[in-house]
Amino acid sequence: MKIIKTIKAIINKFLNALFFLFLLVFLALLLSAAWVLVPVQQEEPVEKVIEIPYGYNSTEIRQLLEKEGIIRPHNYLFPMVTKMLKIDSRLQSGEYQLSSSQNLLQIIEQLVKGRVVLYRITIPEGFQHRQIARLLADRKIIDYDAFIELIKENIQYKEGYLFPDTYEFPKNFGVKNVLKAMQKNFEEVVYKHINPEQQFPEGLNFAQVIILASIIEKEALGTEDKPRIASVFYNRLSRGMLLQSCATVQYLLDKPQERLKEKDLAIESPFNTYLYPGLPPEPICNPGLESIMAAAYPAKEDYLYFVLGKEGKHIFSKTYQEHLNNKP
Repeated sequence: MKIIKTIKAIINKFLNALFFLFLLVFLALLLSAAWVLVPVQQEEPVEKVIEIPYGYNSTEIRQLLEKEGIIRPHNYLFPMVTKMLKIDSRLQSGEYQLSSSQNLLQIIEQLVKGRVVLYRITIPEGFQHRQIARLLADRKIIDYDAFIELIKENIQYKEGYLFPDTYEFPKNFGVKNVLKAMQKNFEEVVYKHINPEQQFPEGLNFAQVIILASIIEKEALGTEDKPRIASVFYNRLSRGMLLQSCATVQYLLDKPQERLKEKDLAIESPFNTYLYPGLPPEPICNPGLESIMAAAYPAKEDYLYFVLGKEGKHIFSKTYQEHLNNKP
C-alpha cells in the first residue's frame, strides 16, 4: 500500500509540474503573441518613411526599426519570426512608409511583399531622353549617367519610344526597370490605336511615323492643329519639298532659340530639314499619343505651309506668297 501511495504521490507531483510547465509555456506564447500582434503605439503613432538599405539582414532591420520607434526596444521576436517562417532572405530593401500602429506581422508582410513608397512623376510630352534622365535623377529614381549610357548602348531603348505619361516609381528603381516600364507603356497605349504593320501615308513605315510624330509634337501648340500640321508635312514629302521644320534645327542647338538665325539654318546635319530632304534619321523627342495619331492619320488638306500668328495660333496656307503674308 505504501508503495502505491508513493507512486501516486510521484505521479501527482509530475502532473502538477507538467501543468505548471504547460502554464508557463502558454503564458510565454501569450506574451509572445502580444509582442507580435499588438502594436507599439495606437494613439498618436510614430509614422515615418524609413529606408531599408540593400543587404540588411533581419537583425539589422530590427535594430533600425527599434531606433526609429516603429517596434519595441529589444524586440528579438522580429528575427525569430522571420527565421521561423523562413522568410529572412525575402525581406526587401527600399523606402517604406511604416507606423508604430502596425503590429510585427504587418510590418514583416510589408517588407516581404516590397510595398515600398512610390513617387508620382509626370514625363511631359515632347521631352527628350536627357530631360527625362534629369527629371528622374533629381527625384533619385535613377542615376543620370547610367540612363544616358544605356540609351547610347541599347538600340531597343531609343528616343521616340519612351512614352510620356504619369508613372509611379520607387526610389532607386534602376535605369533598366524605368526604361522597360516606359517602353511597355508605349506598346500598351500606342498599339491599341495603331497596328505597326499597317499601311501609312506616303509609304512610311512605323518607325518613320514616330519620327514624324516627334516633329509634330515640337511644332504644334495644341491638339487640334496636329492633324493639319501632319498633312502639311505629308504634302511636302509627296512633292519632294524640304520639310523645313524649325523644330529639327532647334534639336541641334544647345539651348532653344526664340527665333532661328541664318547660321542655325545652315548647320550641317541630317537632322536639319532645311538642308536635307525627307525625315531626320531618328525622332527628335518622345511624342505623346495625339501626335502619333496625327502622324498615322493626318488631315486631308492641301496646305503646304504654316506659321505661328500673332494670336498664338497656327495659320495655314497653300502658296508661298500666302505664307509670307501670314507671317507676323
